[in-house]
Amino acid sequence: ITSVNLAESCIFRLFGYRGKVTLAGNGMTNWPEPRDIVRTGNFPYVFKIEEDFVYESGWQIDQHFASQWLDISTNGTITIKANETGYAWDGCTPKWSVLNLLIIGTPDGHIDYRTMKPFCFYASLVHDALYQYLDSVPVSKKDIDLLFLEMLGDFKLRKLYYFFVKHFGGRGVVQRGF
Repeated sequence: ITSVNLAESCIFRLFGYRGKVTLAGNGMTNWPEPRDIVRTGNFPYVFKIEEDFVYESGWQIDQHFASQWLDISTNGTITIKANETGYAWDGCTPKWSVLNLLIIGTPDGHIDYRTMKPFCFYASLVHDALYQYLDSVPVSKKDIDLLFLEMLGDFKLRKLYYFFVKHFGGRGVVQRGF
């Protein structure tokens, strides 16, 4: 990166732009940054994908959204990117690790015989990735939470889980454009 590009990047940040800056010809990527989440304590990741996960949401959005971990096409195709390291998340939140021996918190459901994953596996994957970019993703929190409810399918506690993400998820995050 040249000193000119570095100076231009600093100017963008000075005016409040948090994403990575693309300047003509420098090969940098223009991705929004994930929200700065300060997590104190021992919050374990319990799941990881090694390959991209794609879900057809049915959303219609005006502009394609691309970031390091999340991609949403204008026709609503959501892609959670595994990248080189895999994408890890904690399932349904909250969870805590006790002495690195036991994880307590919101259950993800027993294994669904159709997917051989816990009932909440895919719903929590998509919901967590969307919430990671909640301040910049071009979809309302309401629509994200309704997608979570839809993806929970026939999980018996889906309405209870939906209630909690609707009323307590993303607290303090201001969505731009909504």
